Amino acid sequence: MEDNLKVVNMNGGTETMEGPQSIANAEAFNEFNEKAMKLEEEMVEMQDKLAKKKYRVKTTEETFNFMMDDFYSTVSWAGYECYAISETHKEFEKIQEKLKPSSNGKISFSVKPEILEAVFHFMKQYTASGLEVAKKHRLLCEDFSVAMATLNEDRKSLMELATEAEAAKHGITVEDYKKAAQQINKTNG
Repeated sequence: MEDNLKVVNMNGGTETMEGPQSIANAEAFNEFNEKAMKLEEEMVEMQDKLAKKKYRVKTTEETFNFMMDDFYSTVSWAGYECYAISETHKEFEKIQEKLKPSSNGKISFSVKPEILEAVFHFMKQYTASGLEVAKKHRLLCEDFSVAMATLNEDRKSLMELATEAEAAKHGITVEDYKKAAQQINKTNG
């Protein structure tokens, strides 16, 4: 059901906007909704699991060596990004020390989410020249993007649980909750 809602704006006044009436109805809000509480428990469990989870990267020795030797020696960074570069490199040095020689050239290792995200950020920003470097960097990006996609899916699942829990607290469907949230975001800029 679509009705006009009165919401408090950033300046302390009120505005009227279109959206599901039930999200603005204080009586409909129930922080102790049984479904919402169960979803929040699942969310906390998932957060704990994801905080400990490491993400598997499958690559080749050649690609890993390109990252350690070429990528890290020429990657651009600015300001405090020096911390991300040095910390990710330190983690990959530890991984490199533990890697066993492979008969087929393939290797795999696990990294913490913050290391994966940081190095992937620099991979996306990396600048170089020449076709050979482009080919090597492409392989590096492709191999790390698989693990990054898994990380993004995990975070998306966590966000969906949070949205379901909030919708349940308001006694509305997830779709109505999303519509109302979009409308509020539009109103607040």
